[in-house]
Amino acid sequence: MKRWVGLAVGLAGIGCGSSSTFDPVSEFEPFVGTWDAVVFMVTADAPPHTTADVLTLGPFWIDVQPSGRYQGVLEFLGTQTEWGQLSIQSSTQLTLDADDQPQAPSTYRFATADSLILDGATAFDFNLDGTNEPAQVHMEIVRR
Repeated sequence: MKRWVGLAVGLAGIGCGSSSTFDPVSEFEPFVGTWDAVVFMVTADAPPHTTADVLTLGPFWIDVQPSGRYQGVLEFLGTQTEWGQLSIQSSTQLTLDADDQPQAPSTYRFATADSLILDGATAFDFNLDGTNEPAQVHMEIVRR
């Protein structure tokens, strides 16, 4: 079930000249906080284009720190946690790079200051056989 967090957001390090990966970075300010998924859908790239509602497995939330470090949690068969770094490529693209696996950029837009919509390429284990298949993700998250 690796890469389920990276489904939504691509966040790698922004060169800020900081001496620590935990120092605040102003570009991350709009993203800082704990966000709960209210929509988390993944659709397989290959036919028959299976769609999975990840939230039927359990709740998902992501916590983004002022440094851009994040923790994503899916409560499925226990607690599945992923750590990584947020990167902002532009005013419409970001990346959530898991510490163990980089991701492709996702598009994002703020529906409101506390509501974020993310769309992009990912991989997901649709049949739970331990192998991720290429997919597209649509996620809507709201700040707590």
